[in-house]
Amino acid sequence: MRLLHATAEAVPFAKTGGLADVLGALPAAQAAAGHDVLVVHPWYAALRADPPPLWIGDVSVPFDGGSVSVGVGTRDVTDRAGDTRRFAFVGHEAFRRPALYGYPDDAWRFALFARAVPEVAARLGFAPDVVHVHDWHAALLPALLRHGDHVPSGSAGRPTVLTVHNAQYQGHADAADVVRWARLPGELAGPLALHGRGNLLHAGLVTADRVTTVSPGYARELGEGGVGYGLDATFAALGPRLSGILNGLDDVAFDPATDPALAHAFAADDLAGKRRCKEALEAELGLEAGRPLLGLVSRFADQKGIDLLIAAVPDLIDQGWNLAVLGAGDPGLEQAARSAFARHPGRVAGRVGYDDALARRIYAGADALALPSRFEPCGLAQLIAMRYATLPVARATGGLADTIDDDRTGFLFTDATPAALADALRRAREAYDDEARWAVRRSAAARERFGWDRAVAAYDALYGAARAERTRADGGRP
Repeated sequence: MRLLHATAEAVPFAKTGGLADVLGALPAAQAAAGHDVLVVHPWYAALRADPPPLWIGDVSVPFDGGSVSVGVGTRDVTDRAGDTRRFAFVGHEAFRRPALYGYPDDAWRFALFARAVPEVAARLGFAPDVVHVHDWHAALLPALLRHGDHVPSGSAGRPTVLTVHNAQYQGHADAADVVRWARLPGELAGPLALHGRGNLLHAGLVTADRVTTVSPGYARELGEGGVGYGLDATFAALGPRLSGILNGLDDVAFDPATDPALAHAFAADDLAGKRRCKEALEAELGLEAGRPLLGLVSRFADQKGIDLLIAAVPDLIDQGWNLAVLGAGDPGLEQAARSAFARHPGRVAGRVGYDDALARRIYAGADALALPSRFEPCGLAQLIAMRYATLPVARATGGLADTIDDDRTGFLFTDATPAALADALRRAREAYDDEARWAVRRSAAARERFGWDRAVAAYDALYGAARAERTRADGGRP
């Protein structure tokens, strides 16, 4: 199949979270499986690309009552496994800003991006069999391909799949503005709006042929309500159109036997190097030696439950844990982390910021990893932790509950409270003190595999369902 992915970020070009990791790995796995894959992505000022994309010209995009000229760039990326994915970039001054998001006109910017995707594909001569869009940034595409005017024939009417990586972020604007920007029929302003306001994610949910999330658990939670941030009824109404496909882990990129960031290599069948990784991490961060080490690698956001861990620090200190922290985000949580460093020298340490190499050293050097998320669509950290023989201590939600076995590979807790987290840490500490018991769990975690092959097969089936749905909707025309 010819597959077109539309995304706001992808490794190695731009990243703020797990969306980028998925769009760095899934297209490569699909290409390795024999699909012809194109990923379309904004051409940001902060694009991490050396060399930069090759500019191949401009295209005219029907937009906002007229047309807008955007530049088109291309770049192929081959990863360490030898898998190549093809990228195309949408260039416009709206994306030449210091940050990816956070601007008052974000809805306008990404409406332009969505409207440009079919034009870019046409410029490259790429006629997709399925268009797979990701999160709110690209969620206007299903409506555009079905109802927009002046859509290139190679993309118009194509089957669409929307993946919701995090329903908390939705993209809001005046509904009349959205349909005007996107050159959609005015009568769609009502159906594409939510509570009287334009909502780009909602627009995708009600127009895509199939909707998926990044874990079965998160799909169930969204369908049952309570985590949809105002979209609960929309998700519930999707019925069988909504499903969950668990994200994978690039086990070549994350391999403790070959990871250059680590002080010592190790593997699931020989974990001797893990002890030396722990010793090196303790020395790097100035932590006391000889104690169990709990790691935290996370965005600092309410979703991630960082405040629960900060509140539990006195308990984990009393239990004998050291804590190694890496993350950034909410200024209040950043300050709380720095205060914990100052109050507990030698016991709590780390860095506020993003540092991929240090993150890998924490995954490898820690004995356990804290994941106290209030909700978690899938989560990558627990998959990396287990790959690096580190046991996750996590709240039983979304993809965390789908991937962690409380009896074998980690420790789960239910309530989003510091006390529940502290109790799970107490159970982990008791297991740690029993060397044989800990070794069995650690070995089981290190042998878990969450490769992308399973996800590729599941997406293939989903694409088939979307194509059949679109054929039925078109009266049997393929």
